[in-house]
Amino acid sequence: MPTDYSAATVVDMPRKTNVLILASSLWIGGAESVIQHLSMTLDRRRFNVSVCCLKQRGHIGDEIAKTGIDIVAIGDPASGQGAATKKVDYLTFRKLSNVIRARQIDVVHTHTTHGLVDACLCKLLLMPRLKVVHTFHFGNYPHTRPRIMWMERVFSRFADRLFAVGDVQRRQLQQVYGFGDRAIGTVWNGVATDLHTGDPAFRDRVGARDRVLIGTIATYIEQKGLRDLMHVARRVLDAGHKVRFVVVGEGQLRPELEALARSLGVQDDVILTGWVTHAAQTALPQFDIFFQPSLWEAMSMVVLEAMSAGKPIVATRVGENPHIIEHGADGLLVDPKDVDGQAAALGRLIEDETLRRRLGIEARRKVAQRFSVAHMTQAYEEIYLGTQK
Repeated sequence: MPTDYSAATVVDMPRKTNVLILASSLWIGGAESVIQHLSMTLDRRRFNVSVCCLKQRGHIGDEIAKTGIDIVAIGDPASGQGAATKKVDYLTFRKLSNVIRARQIDVVHTHTTHGLVDACLCKLLLMPRLKVVHTFHFGNYPHTRPRIMWMERVFSRFADRLFAVGDVQRRQLQQVYGFGDRAIGTVWNGVATDLHTGDPAFRDRVGARDRVLIGTIATYIEQKGLRDLMHVARRVLDAGHKVRFVVVGEGQLRPELEALARSLGVQDDVILTGWVTHAAQTALPQFDIFFQPSLWEAMSMVVLEAMSAGKPIVATRVGENPHIIEHGADGLLVDPKDVDGQAAALGRLIEDETLRRRLGIEARRKVAQRFSVAHMTQAYEEIYLGTQK
C-alpha cells in the first residue's frame, strides 16, 4: 500500500536550514579548499546548500559546479564566471540580497572580508533576521592592509558568530580587534582522509625516478618562503644528497624565483611545475618528503593534506604548525628563515628512511583523529543550527 503522509507527519518534519557559503572568488587556496569540502559534505537531510562568489568563480568554483551544487557568481550572472574588470562595484550587497531572497537563506557563512561586509550590509539594511557566520582565514595579523583591518573591525561587530581556524590566529584577532573570549571561537580546518596513490608518471616528469623527491605545494608569493627554499636546496645538494626539489604552484614571484635558481645553480634541481590539477591527489602522494618553509600561515591546509597522505614533513614554526605537528613525533619543525636548520632537518630525513616512514604514519593517524573534513563539517553544522535557536 502507498505510504499515508498525514498532516501530522508533514508538520513534524523539521524544515531544512538554508545555508549560503560566501566568498569573493574561488580560485586555489586554503580557504577555497575549506569551502569546497564544506559545500560537498554538509548533511543534505538538514541543510540546503548554495555557494556564492562576489567576483570570479574560479577553478575551485568550477569544481564545485561540476558536482551539481547550486553556485552563483555575482560578478557576471550571465556566464556565472565573474567579469574581470577594473571597475569596482560598490553595490554587490544588493545583488547578494537578491540571491539570499531567491533561496530563502537563513545563514550566510562568509570566508572573505568582502563577503563579511556585504552579508552584514544585507543584514543591517535589508534583512534583520538573517544570520551571519564569519571565518577568518588570514594568518599574519596585524600585517595586512589598513583598509582590510578597518572593514573587519567594523563589520565583524554585526556578525552573529565569528571563528578563527586555530588558536594562534584566534589570539592574534583578539589582540588586534579586542574580541573577548566569548566573541570568537575556533573551528580547525579539516582535510579528506582517503588515500591516493597519485600519478606515478609525475616523478618521471620532474626527473626524480631515482632520487629522493622533496616537494611543496604553494602559490609563488612572499608568504611561502620560496626564496629560502632555493637556498636550502643549494645546501642540501652541496651536502652530497641525491635529491630533486619540486614546487607545485604558480604566482607572481616566478620570474624572481627562476632568476634566483639560476644564480644559485639549482635550476635543474628545483622544478617549478606551474599549477597541477588536483595536486594533493596527483603530485603530493609521489613526494618522499613534504617541505613548507613559510614565513607565516594561519591553519595550513596543505600541511594537513601532507599529513593525511602519510608524508614526513619539515615545516616552519608559524601559525598553527606547532599545534598540529609534534616535533620528532609526527614531523619536524624548524624556524622560518633558518636556512641551515631547514637543510639539516631535510638531510636527517633524506638519510633515515625508517624515520620518514614513522613520522608519516603518525601524521596520518593524527589527521584522521582530529583534523578530518568530517570533524570540521560537524562543527559548522552545529553552529548553523545554533543560530536558528
